[in-house]
Amino acid sequence: MSSQQIPGQGPALSHPWYRRRLDMLVFSIVVGLCALLGLVLFGPVLLGGCSTEERAVYEEFSHYGDRQLEPYSGEVSCNARYPTRASRDEILGYYDEQLRVNGWEVGGYWAADPPKGIEVFGEQLSDLSEAPESVGGGLGARRGDYRYAVTYSPPGAGDPGETPEGEEVSAEDAEVVVEVTNAPGGGFPK
Repeated sequence: MSSQQIPGQGPALSHPWYRRRLDMLVFSIVVGLCALLGLVLFGPVLLGGCSTEERAVYEEFSHYGDRQLEPYSGEVSCNARYPTRASRDEILGYYDEQLRVNGWEVGGYWAADPPKGIEVFGEQLSDLSEAPESVGGGLGARRGDYRYAVTYSPPGAGDPGETPEGEEVSAEDAEVVVEVTNAPGGGFPK
């Protein structure tokens, strides 16, 4: 036998096939675990989910009716929704007070039903008094890089399919949607 080496067969290929498969299996497991760890640590931020900071905003104060909400991810915001029997003024008044107490700058209010030609905007909740209570509305606030929005949909205008699991919803219920984001613009007014 000569000591000549056949091309394509080096020392790495001289191991038996089962040893090479074991090395690849161990390598694949390590890469998979690193990817899983990265997804757990950075996934919500990279994939547009609710960041720890955005979730903390929800925990600053309880929501109307002393609700504890579990937010879900939107495209650029953390969202939560729930049914209520409260009026638009009760909901927006509650969030206005809570946001101001917690250092937020409330930037405006709106009530609108474009098909009926109703669009009211104002800097104070009382500015919405000219819009019928049967019209939806909302408010926007900001603090630093964060935006907070509350939208009220009157009874029959919400989406019961999106209501949190376990919630009883009837035709008399209005719907409240809360959004928090630190994305530039964030999909609602500054």
